[in-house]
Amino acid sequence: MTTGRRAALTHVASYLPAGKITNDSLVENYPGWTSEKIEAKTGIRVRNRVADDEFTSDLAIQAAERLFEQSGFDREQVDFLFLVTVTPDQILPFTASTVQNGLKLPTSVGATDLSLACSGYPYALAMAASMIESGRVRNVLLCTADRFTAYADEAEMGSKTLFGDAGTATLVQCVEPGASGAGTIGLCRFGTDGSGAQHLIVPTSGIKGFVGHTTTSASKPTFEMNGPEVFDFTIRTVSRFIADFLAEAELEVDAVDYFVFHQANLFMLEHLRRRMKIPKERFVIHLAEVGNTSSSTIPLALADLSARNSFQPGQTAVLVGFGTGYSWSATRVDFT
Repeated sequence: MTTGRRAALTHVASYLPAGKITNDSLVENYPGWTSEKIEAKTGIRVRNRVADDEFTSDLAIQAAERLFEQSGFDREQVDFLFLVTVTPDQILPFTASTVQNGLKLPTSVGATDLSLACSGYPYALAMAASMIESGRVRNVLLCTADRFTAYADEAEMGSKTLFGDAGTATLVQCVEPGASGAGTIGLCRFGTDGSGAQHLIVPTSGIKGFVGHTTTSASKPTFEMNGPEVFDFTIRTVSRFIADFLAEAELEVDAVDYFVFHQANLFMLEHLRRRMKIPKERFVIHLAEVGNTSSSTIPLALADLSARNSFQPGQTAVLVGFGTGYSWSATRVDFT
């Protein structure tokens, strides 16, 4: 069904839990590392961490409450809720239902979890836009939230230097062409290569982790990453994907005002930037005070840019996610 309707981002809000993991606190437990070494390798100084009784649904609810407060949008008008997460409160029920109840959204709202990590935000934007442009809904609340520090392996320093907890909420609405203060969602493209799944994995997080174990003997889910393989995938596959996306969108690098990539780590981002010949002033880095927050990295950066009134009419952003799966995604956003 083609209606001529356009979908746009109209507001982005975020929530960062109060707990902090500083580089100084990390090096206390890992001799041989220094705060300066961690920051030089990752670009990160501080990560946020939830309280023991704070979970993924809480992160999403807090972010959405901020969105409603800041935007003045009536929650009764939400038609559909997406929650992008790989750290659900539990396997059953789906965590989006907990978020719906916590926000007191109408029971007429549709809600679902999307089990995607670093590529999840552009994926969810595309799904929200498709539902709006088809005429089935008008207002979509898109939340991202992960308590990723729960997957930290205490014996493995690498991942502990990277990951933090966060939640975000994005309002995607049906807008009239040229509506002011909106970011119209344009071209969306995706990719998947499951042959690399084992290189970014939490092996005991699903049914496979429980089969053959008693409840007490099943091990704590921990994140495992093959850094060299992931780096090779990113530089080889993601850079080619971005080049193809720009060509299809008929965009030169200099025509894009903001490249907002998944904030994996500074080392990887700088390699991608140089490979794509993207000027530093057009390439968003938003890592130092939040770390790698999985599906929340892109909307966290957007919320920060929006708070500083960075987006101007006529500007264009390209959002790129990549990571577990392997999975990758990109979305064009044009501001009016």
